Amino acid sequence: MDEMTEVGHDIDRMCAYWIARKLDWRSKASEEFERLVCPQAFFELNPGRARLDAVNLCFTEWALFERPLRQGCTPLQLYVDHAPDGVDTATVARLRQVEQTQFFSRFAILSKDGESGMARLRDVRTGRVYEVLDPHLCANGRWRDGTIAERLACVEGVWQVVGRARLYDRATPEQTAHDGPGEAHPEDRGNPYLRDASYFVRLVRDVMGLGGRFAPSLAAYVEGRRVG
Repeated sequence: MDEMTEVGHDIDRMCAYWIARKLDWRSKASEEFERLVCPQAFFELNPGRARLDAVNLCFTEWALFERPLRQGCTPLQLYVDHAPDGVDTATVARLRQVEQTQFFSRFAILSKDGESGMARLRDVRTGRVYEVLDPHLCANGRWRDGTIAERLACVEGVWQVVGRARLYDRATPEQTAHDGPGEAHPEDRGNPYLRDASYFVRLVRDVMGLGGRFAPSLAAYVEGRRVG
């Protein structure tokens, strides 16, 4: 558990570093994210704090892990390659492993061990099976037969969750095996903004976007609270 805590703290500090410098990047990135996702909460009179938090959390994850900021590099890559003063070498080493292995996908939940916090997950897009340190998933008795969408990375040989966006779909993997959440849908072909969008962005659009295809069945959780 300690390694996961260390990595979580590393990512939190990296996030805080970039948030403190948000004037340099946030406005343009927000406009791009809103154009890609078209968050439904932004069109509602009283969307609720939790729904807005969910959109902001997904935006931050996308901006830090996926969106190029300078010279084709993401904020995570820039932080690792040009570590700020005071960031120790062990932190840089862990974050470099995160940067080199991180990815976002949907996973079928094969088994969970509450004592160890280890879950056996199958990537529904590739079929690959991962042993993942995920105490939160293991402790949630309601997350059983559907799929969990989250960002993983391998640090010191252990796969673990490194993102904050966690989206549980109560539908079975078989029900969404074809043209499921996050895939390029036929109706998206005429949208130039989605043509090169990441899987994460497309999935967020499906569940949180205006008229999102899978919004009725997919539940998003922010800090343990259901927002969809």
